[in-house]
Amino acid sequence: MATKKKTFDAVVESRRWRRTTSRLLNKMTADEQIAFLNRSLKDWPAASSAKPGRELAHR
Repeated sequence: MATKKKTFDAVVESRRWRRTTSRLLNKMTADEQIAFLNRSLKDWPAASSAKPGRELAHR
C-alpha cells in the first residue's frame, strides 16, 4: 500500500510556533506580555498572509 507524503505537519508547525512565541515573550516585560497575548489576530504579521476575503472565526 502506497503512503501519501505529508505536505503539512501540524505537530511540527505547532512546536515551531510555540518556540518562536516563547522566545518573543521571554524578551518582554509582564505588561508587554499581557498586551501581546490580548492583541487582536489582525495585528499579527502572519495574519496578513491569509487568503483575502477570509473572515476571522470569532467575528
